[in-house]
Amino acid sequence: MIIMIEILEFIFSGFWIWLGTFILVSLLFITLFKFYNRYLRHRNILKHGYPPPHCDADGDFPEEKDNEEKR
Repeated sequence: MIIMIEILEFIFSGFWIWLGTFILVSLLFITLFKFYNRYLRHRNILKHGYPPPHCDADGDFPEEKDNEEKR
């Protein structure tokens, strides 16, 4: 507990130290989130395939053709 208090005192000792710590911790959490997000996307694509049936190969919705073009 004493170590945690010392760490917090160091972090809040100045604005620039606080900002640097905030940026480093934010980058860590963003990186961990992206790893988890990519893992879930990977599992979803393995399960369902890509592209989904309602999309073309680029992942876009195919354009619907008019009745005249179908003749």
